[in-house]
Formats: sequence, structure tokens, C-alpha cells
Amino acid sequence: MSIWIQILLFAIPGILVYYGVFYGTPKMVRKGIPLIYSFWFWLWIPVLLLLPLSIGLYIVLEGGTLTIETIQQRFRLNPISRNDWLWVGLAVILTIVFDQVLEPIGKVLAKYKLLSPPSYLPAPFNPLKKFDIPPREFFGVPLKGNWKLLILFIPIHLLAMFSEEMMWRGYLLPIQEIMFGNMAWVINGFLWAWVLHIALKWHVIGMIPSMMAAPLIAQYTESTWASFAVHAIGNAPLWIILLVGIIKTAETSDEKQEINL
Repeated sequence: MSIWIQILLFAIPGILVYYGVFYGTPKMVRKGIPLIYSFWFWLWIPVLLLLPLSIGLYIVLEGGTLTIETIQQRFRLNPISRNDWLWVGLAVILTIVFDQVLEPIGKVLAKYKLLSPPSYLPAPFNPLKKFDIPPREFFGVPLKGNWKLLILFIPIHLLAMFSEEMMWRGYLLPIQEIMFGNMAWVINGFLWAWVLHIALKWHVIGMIPSMMAAPLIAQYTESTWASFAVHAIGNAPLWIILLVGIIKTAETSDEKQEINL
């Protein structure tokens, strides 16, 4: 597979996400569709389609067979060893540290019109807006006692991340290793960061550590499950933030009612 086809595989969903973030979401909101549905529709649908696409490419281009054993072997769905978990943990810790260190750069870049986020985008995704803990709402949806949001959000988020890992690390990375050798994870990481995630253009520098961690771990451990673990654990703080908002805002409301009584 040529590098141009690989770039195209990253670019098509990247363009769809970019259009959705800056144009598609506002259009849907103007038509009366709630922000939370509009935004996550455009963010997740192009990514969720990567799972069937990766398997389809394996079957059509490589003549692969659709069995559990062959899928596990081709997509490197190998178990995570105890030693691998240590590397996964180190990658997550370093990613979080570097994200915090580089966060001020994102705030500076976001002030430039060419790199600024859309005005509707709330904190913490928009670095120009103040983020309160506990948050009271999430993309316009109140968090107070809203367990249904968390129950729906986490599984879809996990599936979206798994779809990415199956395509980028499970399907493409082994091909890139043949082409680029030990530097394959670097190519994979930059394509993931600056082509697929171009919609986060204000985060063009800050995203590099997290975008490099997953392919590095995948190549080192030869396990797509390991890169999925890095990907999922790295995004888990968002779930914790939602959980805190659901619990704490409800507690605060109850306390106010007691005082009023």
C-alpha cells in the first residue's frame, strides 16, 4: 500500500471531522438539533466507520479470512503482558504530564484566527473558555444526576477509540513497519495527529505526545490492545470529569435545598 493511500485513509475521516466541527455542527444546531447530538455525531461517525473499513480492506486487498483467529493475528490483538502494562502506565503518565506542560501553547495558538476553535465549543475542549469543577453541563446538557449521559457516552467513546486502533495500529502500522522500519510509529503518529486530528488545529503542538504514545506502544509491544489501553486510559479523565459533575452538582443542589428549608 502506497504512502499516498495511507495519507488518504487518514485524510478522508479527518476532512469529515473538520467539516463537522466547523460547519456541520453549527448547521445542525441552527436546524434545532441539540449541540450534544450535532457535535458528537460529526466527531464519532467518521471514526466508527473505521472498524468495518479496516476489516473490509483486510479482506478485499489482502484476501484475508473472517475468523477470530485470523483477525486476532492480522490486527495484532495480542494479550497485554505484565511487562507491557508497565509501559502502558508509563506512556499514560508521560502523556498527561506533557499535556499539562504544553497546555499554555494551545491557549496561545487558539487566540490566532487561523487556529482558533469554533465559538460554540465549550471548555475543556476550548482552551479560551474557563472550565469549572464540578462542571454543571456538558455540551448544553445538564449534568445534575444525569447518569444516562455517562452510561451512553462511555461505551460509544470506547467503541470509537477501538475503531481507531483497529485501523491505525491494527491494520496500517504493520504495513508501515515493512515500509519504514523502526520509524513506522513516528509516521503513524504524525498522520494521526496532523491529518486525522487537524480539526484540533489550536492543539497542533500539544497533541504530539499523546498521538505518539499509542503507535509507539503498539509497535514496541506488538499489541493493538496495548495501544488501545493507552488511548482509552488517556481519555478516561473526561469520564471522571463527567462523573464529578453528575455527583457533585446533585449534592450541591441538595445542600441548597436543605438550607432553604
